[in-house]
Order: sequence, then structure tokens, then C-alpha cells
Amino acid sequence: MLSLLWGLQHAALANPPLLGKTAPRLAIEAQGGHQMGVWELQGKPVVLNFWASWCAPCVQELPVLAGAAAAHPGVAFVGADNQDTASGFASFEKSHPHPYPAGPIVEGSYQSYGVAGLPVTFFIDAQGKVVASFGGELDTRTLEHYLALMKT
Repeated sequence: MLSLLWGLQHAALANPPLLGKTAPRLAIEAQGGHQMGVWELQGKPVVLNFWASWCAPCVQELPVLAGAAAAHPGVAFVGADNQDTASGFASFEKSHPHPYPAGPIVEGSYQSYGVAGLPVTFFIDAQGKVVASFGGELDTRTLEHYLALMKT
């Protein structure tokens, strides 16, 4: 019952056109020039976070994402740097270390995910289907709720 109530409170935060559909093709260029396609991670759940160095809520939620990435080694976390400058990204990466790959989008676009503001996080199951999305700064409780959805 509590899950239903929680879901009703957060239903407006989902991106209905993508729910249940294959995640749009997207790749980032992680540090060192390595390109990583989200589709390459199929076979394990993926948390795809759209962020930018100039976005204060993005900076605030980073410890939550980093902690969850360390606590859930079976889940791939990916940060898609959105509408940022190369120097902004580089400075952010130096100041805010995290255990998962992040970088500017080099294939696909934030528009294909319907991202209008930052941060936005998509939860993609092991088959590559979008099971949920969340717009706004994630806290630990909310992130754990969405991680549990990917395991069901």
C-alpha cells in the first residue's frame, strides 16, 4: 500500500512516452576518450543520469548516486553531461570524483529522452527497457525505490 501511495505521489515525474520502451540510443565520451554506449550495457540494469556542471541540484545528488553505485555493483551507472562546456566538465570531474563513467553525449541526444530540465534520471532494466524516470534531485530513499523497480 505504501508503494502505491509513493508511486501516486511521484507519477507525474515519469516520462510516459518512454516507459516500457527500449531506451533511445545514447553514448557518452568518458574520461580518457573512451566512448560508452548505454545499449552496450544490456544484460544489467542501468541508471542513466542527465546532469551538467552548472546545475546545483546535480552537484547535490552526486553523493547519492556515487554511494548507490558503490552499493549496487550489479547495476551500471552512467552520467550523461548535458549542454556543458569542455572546461566545465573537466573542472567538475576534478572536483567531484565518482565511481561510474560520465561524460558529454557523443551519440544520440537528451531530446530523445524528453529531457527538459536537469537533473533527470532514467532507470533501464537488463533488457534495455525504460522502467521509470525521475526529474529532480534524487535522495537516497527515492533512488532505492527506483532501483527496486528494476529488480522486479
